[in-house]
Amino acid sequence: MLRCMRRSTTCQVLRRSGLWSTGGTLICLAVIFLRTGNLEAAQNSVPWIPKDQQEQIIRRLRAALPQDWSITGTALNRTPDDWYTLDNRGFEIDGKKGEHVFQIWFLPKDWLGIRQIRANRLRLVYWEGVLMGRDFKTITNTDQISVQQAIQQLDMNTPSLVNGGWHEAQTLFKDRMSEVDSRAQSLVRRFCSDQPCKDEAAYSLIVLGIPARTVALDCAEHATVDAQGFCISALGHFGGQDSVHALGDVISNPLTSSRVQKYAAMSLNSIADPASGPTLLRALRVISWPEATEQAVEALGRIRYELAAPEILSRMQKEPQEAPQQAYYAMALASLRYQPAVPAIEKLCKNTTFYGNWLLKEQQDRYLGWIPEVALMRLTASWGLPSDGIRLVLLPSESAAPPGQIGVVAVIENVGDRDLDILGPPGGDVIVDGTRYRRDSVIMDGNTTLRVNDVAAHGIDLSGLITSGGTHRVEYELGTANSNQLTLQVPAIDR
Repeated sequence: MLRCMRRSTTCQVLRRSGLWSTGGTLICLAVIFLRTGNLEAAQNSVPWIPKDQQEQIIRRLRAALPQDWSITGTALNRTPDDWYTLDNRGFEIDGKKGEHVFQIWFLPKDWLGIRQIRANRLRLVYWEGVLMGRDFKTITNTDQISVQQAIQQLDMNTPSLVNGGWHEAQTLFKDRMSEVDSRAQSLVRRFCSDQPCKDEAAYSLIVLGIPARTVALDCAEHATVDAQGFCISALGHFGGQDSVHALGDVISNPLTSSRVQKYAAMSLNSIADPASGPTLLRALRVISWPEATEQAVEALGRIRYELAAPEILSRMQKEPQEAPQQAYYAMALASLRYQPAVPAIEKLCKNTTFYGNWLLKEQQDRYLGWIPEVALMRLTASWGLPSDGIRLVLLPSESAAPPGQIGVVAVIENVGDRDLDILGPPGGDVIVDGTRYRRDSVIMDGNTTLRVNDVAAHGIDLSGLITSGGTHRVEYELGTANSNQLTLQVPAIDR
């Protein structure tokens, strides 16, 4: 039997007044619930967003909207019509222009909901109407692209986990990942009774920027193509053995769509768990779409799964030399240090002699990893011994420099198992005829990270360091790694 708590003031009053009877318990509970409801109402009477902030949003929105659009109404504590949620914090703004209308909901950045299935839902913009700014998320319903673009101009970007929003989600939910995952699961259990509803829920959580790991895992294993592709991509950010296992099952299943296989390979590449090697190799044997093949090969190179090298070389030799995936084969085989691949890679190269000025020019124009000559250089050049995750080689210039100018190029390769922030200050040392000189960093302004298996070229001006003709010996040192010793024959220098 339900009992009124002894310490309840309400129950004590009922007893003293003589109103207590066999129905006293129910009366007591009714009064308590009424009082509690009044308390909650009092708490909710304080708006989650102050009035002045509401007015500021309206002013900014009115200024951003295209001409002839007007705001027709606002409502506090209203949430998107086509989303399920248990969080009623929302500020709705409605507008129209002629027969066209819009609804925009400004929501807290940590607002959580799942989108309902709508067969006729318009996906007019890549962010699907969901944006996030400094203070709020917004969900916009309209068939007018100009309105969607106007909202974006309010310094808003997509929070989608698979479209650049992962870092923001980590920052926002850094200590609440388990809580958010649990809340998302509760929403799915409460509102979804079939797989299509679960698919849309998982898809929408990713678009909304909510890192619901368990929901994404279930979606990756059971969803249809569109939602599955999003969830598979999200697992590349979540990482962990459960993600690796799910991705492995998906990519090696011949019934999986080629597009999803591609996304699974990309996620496995991001996680870079050596344990995924056997699964990726099995997948390579069932994948038929070239783009998926490229990503699987790149992932095998990333984790340096050496047992895959013969299979990759076999595919390289069977396919036309002009096929785009040949660059991926060459890059992976270089990462695997597979010397039997050298003759096949040479056939893809326009030249097999490496000069520093050529490499610097190529670096300005394209990604070095996709150049067959770079793969060949990684396999055959006179590299120094690796140390602390890098190795170095010095290359001469192809032709004589102008009078008074002498230069070489240092090439840095990341041979470790993590990305390295080594291209910026303090830079390395150049050693000329036994004398050490400090040189500038490789990159003075920009991204200084060298990814695993990537190379970077760094021009070194020796003018002023070599002041006489004849034979000179040059080395380069970065951190604890040393290059080869390069011998230069310098013409007589006029004074």
